[in-house]
Amino acid sequence: MENRKETTIEERKLVIKLSNEGKSLQNIAKVVGQSVNCIQKILQKFKKTGMLANTEGRGRKKIINSINERRVIHQVKIDPKISAPKIAASTSNTLGRSVSAETVRRVLRKAGYNGRVARKKPLIVPQDQGSGTVSVPLTAHRDQANT
Repeated sequence: MENRKETTIEERKLVIKLSNEGKSLQNIAKVVGQSVNCIQKILQKFKKTGMLANTEGRGRKKIINSINERRVIHQVKIDPKISAPKIAASTSNTLGRSVSAETVRRVLRKAGYNGRVARKKPLIVPQDQGSGTVSVPLTAHRDQANT
């Protein structure tokens, strides 16, 4: 298959103009440099819709629009520890249709937020503050001994 290129608005205008002048499909195809089938489709679409531009809104629609995306981001700004399923539930209630937690995560990732949690600070006992060493809880020693 060869690479396909969309016809420009100017080419479509030229096709309509030549068709109105009474030129045949073959002659129009030679002038424009497109196939006869392409010329036919352009003329059919123009007669049906009266438009030369592409129709918008093809494909699957988004569940969350830009306004609701901002609302989700605002919820995270207010409470950074809120979970994605909780945000999804509240968004589902306001929208009236189901929104998955993964959709919420995708919106947050796109906005620059991620699901990582900050590492806990090590236990620093007052006697160790000046020495630069850190006391480790006893369970960590037990885990190392078992391995």
